[in-house]
Amino acid sequence: MRRLVVVLVVIGVLGFGTSRGLDWWNYNVYTPMAQSSQQVVFHVDAGELPLQISEDLYTQRLIRDRNAFDLYVRITNAGPKFEAGTFLLNRNMNMAQIINALEHGSPDQLLVTIPEGFPLKFQAQYVEKSGLGSAADYLAAAKDPAVAASFDFLSSRPATADPPLEGYLFPDTYLIDRTVGVKELVKAQLTQFGNVFSTALRSQIQQATPARPAESIESMVILASMVEREANKDSDRGNVCSVYYNRLKIGMPLGVDATLLYALGRLTPEPTYAELQLNTPYNTRTHAGLPPGPISNPGRAALLACINPPQTQYLYYFADRNGVTHFETNENDFERDKQTYGVSGS
Repeated sequence: MRRLVVVLVVIGVLGFGTSRGLDWWNYNVYTPMAQSSQQVVFHVDAGELPLQISEDLYTQRLIRDRNAFDLYVRITNAGPKFEAGTFLLNRNMNMAQIINALEHGSPDQLLVTIPEGFPLKFQAQYVEKSGLGSAADYLAAAKDPAVAASFDFLSSRPATADPPLEGYLFPDTYLIDRTVGVKELVKAQLTQFGNVFSTALRSQIQQATPARPAESIESMVILASMVEREANKDSDRGNVCSVYYNRLKIGMPLGVDATLLYALGRLTPEPTYAELQLNTPYNTRTHAGLPPGPISNPGRAALLACINPPQTQYLYYFADRNGVTHFETNENDFERDKQTYGVSGS
């Protein structure tokens, strides 16, 4: 009803034809700037006027027409309701949704940004830096069965998985009320994982393609977690995952040193010769098949790269001294190119 009343008022105010006015209004108020998710951190200072807010929204490409914003604010009397604070907006929100969000801010909200590709214990360090809670509190929340009880995509996780949510705590930027703390952050991360790895995608991975076999959610997350640690660029992710599929198909060990580093509890440097001899299922040089669980928390690009990889014959890859990843189909070319281009870190 509110929307209908607003539209009728605007039509009368615009005064340049019902059809044209309605199109202009719907386009500017109810059509987002982007169809895909593009998060934007937005600040409103105490006492900031709606006119300045509209200018900032326009500058950050959250709205396309300041006049439409100002008109909507006047008609709905939203201006006096705007809250000061930090807001996590998105360019796939329409203007009406953005205005509604600005009316419901909280001074107790904190931004927590967690980069892609870090194991849980390293994510905890980012949480602690945000001020939301200690690393220990975050790790404890991630082990609380009650926090994860309602997320059905966790059903493929082994009951003995430790930590139980490794790989599923989606890296992103979150706006969390400090009064609810780290448990709410863990729930938000699981919710975002479910949004990105949607029901449709979960159904899709159960069907084999020419480039990959049918997979479980757990296997797909494990693969994506390795890609996240190994691929330097988004454009390389699909080829990296194709190497893993090709090796698994013929029973060839994956040979991913990042899995061994996970067992060693560090991100760098590369394993020593002695460490490469360790007898652990995370040593994918000596143990065939996937490691026991994810080795990082992958982002959207890594997940999609493993869900829809290119069909290749690659069995080898390496990053050279300039950070360029080379892919090869046989060991001879692999060794030749390492001599030609050098290997990263050597």
